[in-house]
Amino acid sequence: MLNPVCITVPGLNGSGPDHWQSWAEKEIPDCRRVTGIDFDKPVIAAWADAIRKNIRDEAGSVILIAHSFGCLASIVAIADNETKVAGVILVAPASPQRFSATGLILDDTLSQNTLLGCLPANPLGVPGVVIASTDDPWMKITHAQYWADAWGLRFTWLRNAGHINAESGFGRWSSLTSLIQNLRQHWSFVPLGSIDSENQTNKQKFTALARVRQLTRKSLDQR
Repeated sequence: MLNPVCITVPGLNGSGPDHWQSWAEKEIPDCRRVTGIDFDKPVIAAWADAIRKNIRDEAGSVILIAHSFGCLASIVAIADNETKVAGVILVAPASPQRFSATGLILDDTLSQNTLLGCLPANPLGVPGVVIASTDDPWMKITHAQYWADAWGLRFTWLRNAGHINAESGFGRWSSLTSLIQNLRQHWSFVPLGSIDSENQTNKQKFTALARVRQLTRKSLDQR
């Protein structure tokens, strides 16, 4: 039986060499960065598609280790087919209200096309944890706890840790290793099917990824 591979999913603009995700990729066995994403263009449907392809291409199961906007894309990617996902670690998720389907919302105008309405708000069916900060500028801690509860994940928080990134002092992050080890140890074997792209069935028209694709098309049509 293969040990689950770890795949890191950075947020907007990626994770630089001093970021804890870059440390994890170098120091934690069987850990690599997601491929196929343009980190400067936060289009959630494209990111979720790339994450699904990465999961599908692995021979065994996967633990997703996501940060910021990468958390939102990871949730969409696995919400409707979690078969190969052994666990998730979501660190400092960004607020879905800060993004539209086509990118970052740059002004303070309330947009009707934020990701809030299409983001899954039900248990994912996989073990994992949401790690938030009391002073994260990208999501209030009460909102992070709400999403953790909605997704059926454990919630924990750090005091005054900012956005839990390199700027906040999170390069080498030794406690991350124990989180991954716990997920690997508690991983139980399930039949490994691939995460398929949606066939056009009635059921699949209402998947999380289908909803963000529809919102993307609607946003583009309004330009």
